[in-house]
Amino acid sequence: MSIITSELEKLKIGLVRMSLMVKRVVHVTQELFNAEAFESREKLWGELEDLVIILDEMRKDLVNEVLMFIAKTQPLGRELLAAHVILSTAYDVHRISRYCREIARIDSMLAPSSGLNRLVSLSDMFKLAVEAVEAALDDIFEFAPKRSVLISSIDFQVDEAYKKILTMLASFINVPREVAFEALVMRHIERIVDHAQYIEQHLSGVVA
Repeated sequence: MSIITSELEKLKIGLVRMSLMVKRVVHVTQELFNAEAFESREKLWGELEDLVIILDEMRKDLVNEVLMFIAKTQPLGRELLAAHVILSTAYDVHRISRYCREIARIDSMLAPSSGLNRLVSLSDMFKLAVEAVEAALDDIFEFAPKRSVLISSIDFQVDEAYKKILTMLASFINVPREVAFEALVMRHIERIVDHAQYIEQHLSGVVA
């Protein structure tokens, strides 16, 4: 194994570590759609905040390591492309965690009288988002876009659901509070799935 290949493998490991962390983020967020007790939700908000802060630092470290790799080894061709894919994919993984944090913040704004558990239709949508993210993360582990069809199908379903909510929103003269929050949460879900889709697009460039 060449030095460049060995260094790239180390960078991929850093990306996989981020992926494992964001998998925990989406699962914790999913728990918020089922949790009712304020104390349980408060604990989940804190855990999410801590995880996102850690992911922020992991991404900064990985970006620095990739830039150092490029400066030191001056890779060309597929090696340079792989380094670019690692950078781009790390960004999307990071953004998924940020949207999950925003969903948690909405839940905290609805507390204590309401919460994500009241938005039943969105629970199913977030389950789809988790499925898409997990598929994209599995593809990161393999560094190949093997689950693109599944993620594209989920992306279409979520987009259609988001359009329906926007149509409903447009029908109101005065938008009820929970409807506004529902539209905002759905927007974040839609963006999470988009980033899963972007990960597939990045990986497709490596195997093209």
